[in-house]
Formats: sequence, structure tokens, C-alpha cells
Amino acid sequence: MFNVLMGKRSSWGAERGISKTDQTERESGNDTQLSRDAVFKTLSNRRRRLTLQYLSEHGTTDAPVRLRDLAEWIAAAENDVPVEAVTYKQRKRVYTSLYQSHLPALHRDGIVQYDRARGTISMTPVASTFDTYLGFAPQTTPVWPLYWLGLGVGLLLIAGLSWFDLVSLPISGPFFMLLVSVVVFVSAVLFAHSKDRR
Repeated sequence: MFNVLMGKRSSWGAERGISKTDQTERESGNDTQLSRDAVFKTLSNRRRRLTLQYLSEHGTTDAPVRLRDLAEWIAAAENDVPVEAVTYKQRKRVYTSLYQSHLPALHRDGIVQYDRARGTISMTPVASTFDTYLGFAPQTTPVWPLYWLGLGVGLLLIAGLSWFDLVSLPISGPFFMLLVSVVVFVSAVLFAHSKDRR
């Protein structure tokens, strides 16, 4: 307001705390990425997190969910009761806050498509940004069990071949095999630990 009184014009984004970088990305059409600030701002509110969780479990970009169903589910989660046990007052309190505040903000950030007139919400591709933060990302098969299995089979194969004298090792005997096995396993554990810390 001060800038307007002084004859200076401020941009829409600056008035609302949006950085020039974020504003430029929006104007250029780069809507598939959110700024870190927008992600953390969204995740800082429990109802918005629950909204994203509900949409990831029940909605798609093609099949919108009803605001009433979303409000009922969030009210049940907040009050730790089954959906059937949610009272009118509990649902109405959540419904009002979603309708007036949370869904318009999520829509403005491009995270959801919110049709206020119909009372429907659907996810946008941007919503998948939150999957890793909220634990909705598809689980990948851990590679370490396969690695340990391969290492064990390899050592067992070497031990078997040396036992039947099919392979001659520089130093033979059970003590040498035990020493090699321990060194290999300790090295593998240290390697796995260093990879997991990154």
C-alpha cells in the first residue's frame, strides 16, 4: 500500500510474498515444479497433508472426489473416530476451513483442481511432488538382500570348490576361508552403511 501511495507499483507476487523466481516460473508455464517454500508451506498444515493423503488414496486426475467426503474423512482422522461416527459439527468445521482456506490455496499453487461450484477436487501432476515427503511413493525393492544373497552364495561356492580341491588357493584351510569371509562381509557392511548415509 505504501508503494501505491508513493506512486510506485508493486507486483501481485511481491504483495503476496512470492519470490520473483517463483513468479517467473509460474508465468513461464513451469507448473510441474513447486518451490521449496511452497512445498514446506503446504506440508506445515495438517489438514493440507490429510487432503493430499486422501486424494492420493481415493482420487485421480480423472476422477475428482467430493468435498463432503474429504471433509468427513479428515474430521474422522482428526477426532480419531470411524467415518460413520463423525458428527455434523465435526464435519462442518472441517468443511468450512477446506472450502474457505485450504482448497483455494492448494488450487492457487497448482496442486489440486478445485471446482468450488461443484464441490469437487482432483489431483494435478504437481501433487506427486509430495509423495516422497508423505510416504506415498511406491515402495522399491531393496537391493541389499539380493547383494547379501549373492555374496553368501559366492563365498559358499569358493569354499565348496576349495574343499574338494577344484580350486587351489594361495593359503588353504578353514582358517583362511574364515578370514576371507569375515573381511568380505565387514567390507560389504561398511560399503552398505556408507551408501545408506548418502
